[in-house]
Amino acid sequence: MKVLAKPIEMVAWFDFKGMIHPIRFRLIDEDGTYKTISIKSIQARKKEKLAGNLMQVFLCRGIVNSQEVLFELKYEKDTDQWTLFKM
Repeated sequence: MKVLAKPIEMVAWFDFKGMIHPIRFRLIDEDGTYKTISIKSIQARKKEKLAGNLMQVFLCRGIVNSQEVLFELKYEKDTDQWTLFKM
């Protein structure tokens, strides 16, 4: 996987315990167009600290250009920002 660290727009839901369930996200492609990627499954989730900020990390599978790919999403709790970290 290649490190991208791109900001993304996310659609997710939260259960009663506060656990996050990402559904799909949108990012701006290299040519300036929006690209929507649906999350097929969450393979793993963990918490980490990056530069003192608490992050939730999701290892997910999704369909990109008719191929199933593995990617890593990060959610920063303090700023409520999502990042496509690796793809």
